[in-house]
Amino acid sequence: MYVPKLVTRACQTTNTTVPVVSGPDYSIPSSWAQVSVNKSFDELNGIAQKAIENMKSQFWPDPNNVDFGWGTGTTLSALAYKDMVASTHDNHDFVKSVLAAAKAHNEHFDPYCYNDDAQWWGTAAMYAYRAYGDQEFLGWATDVWNWVAPSQITQDQANAGSTPVRPAPIQGQCNGKSTAGGVFWRSECSERTDMGANVITTGLFETLSAYLAEATGDQKYTDAAKAAYGYITTQLMQDNPNIPTDTLVLSDCGTNNWIFTYNTGKFVEGAIVLTQVTKDETYREQALKTIVDAVKNTKNWQDDSGHITEGQDGDPSQGNDGRQFKAIYVRALTEVSRREWQNADLHNLLRTYININYDTAINSDTDGQGNYGVVWKGPYAGPYGSGQMNILDLLVAGIEFNWQR
Repeated sequence: MYVPKLVTRACQTTNTTVPVVSGPDYSIPSSWAQVSVNKSFDELNGIAQKAIENMKSQFWPDPNNVDFGWGTGTTLSALAYKDMVASTHDNHDFVKSVLAAAKAHNEHFDPYCYNDDAQWWGTAAMYAYRAYGDQEFLGWATDVWNWVAPSQITQDQANAGSTPVRPAPIQGQCNGKSTAGGVFWRSECSERTDMGANVITTGLFETLSAYLAEATGDQKYTDAAKAAYGYITTQLMQDNPNIPTDTLVLSDCGTNNWIFTYNTGKFVEGAIVLTQVTKDETYREQALKTIVDAVKNTKNWQDDSGHITEGQDGDPSQGNDGRQFKAIYVRALTEVSRREWQNADLHNLLRTYININYDTAINSDTDGQGNYGVVWKGPYAGPYGSGQMNILDLLVAGIEFNWQR
């Protein structure tokens, strides 16, 4: 079942709201500025598409000869997502060419043997399917799911303390709770010695599974998404702020408590989709609590004025994985807002948060020619690939939150 636009524009312009009796505090922090972005759709779309064109011409001149690592996969998502949000078709051919090249390079979209790497490409294909309705994109997303699925621990495997994808035994329980649902970071083509099952890999699987469940109605995808959600919430969710941490090591139940935007982003994106697939409000309630804590109460990745700061330190000419985390987070918040369009208070909070960052980026972190730097508050330095890659999702969010339909 292909649903290219989740919510019709007519519905989005109604005044219907869902009353919130009790729950998350959606109030705007007093330290945040109230930023208005008064631009037409053509201006908003033009800003995003110009940055995309610069990305392609300067850093991806040949769609058949790009780096096939995770960073390219998630950045490609922004191109398809822009077309879905803006109801355009500008990037279809380029997106399809790059995905086809990645598939030809490695049939599982996993040249480096990391399950999260493959899933960035799988979710890119899923966004492309949602944007364009092309069945080949859905097939590629399914290929990735089939590759990663054996790395998700089943309840039977947790009970037995072993899994076919690792020669060493696993802990079936940590802290008295089952480890079922976790997805190993390293894939089947690795040396199979890494025992970590982290939030980003499991959150990606939660999200990809939920989207596939929505698209196909197949129960196996729903079950996989629910298991992944359960693993994150029982093993790797902290209370204050109520956001996911990072990794559980299944050989000895060791953990790390690193905090990254993209872990939260993929978790809440999957949970919101899962709500609509299952009609179970449990997933939505948790997602909304996590979102409010992420944007208001987490100091690890933003300052008191609401500016996201994660991945913006050091030499701006040097790229690293952390540069791109916040883009994934912003895309997830955009997806949540699209699906929770009736929740006016949530939408107002997220629009304010996005616009604080969008306004400074388009005014202070650009050369005015469609090139952007690493530091969204500015000053601009570049052009550098990592800066251009991580700005695209923010510019797409600018369309979603400011297009007066």
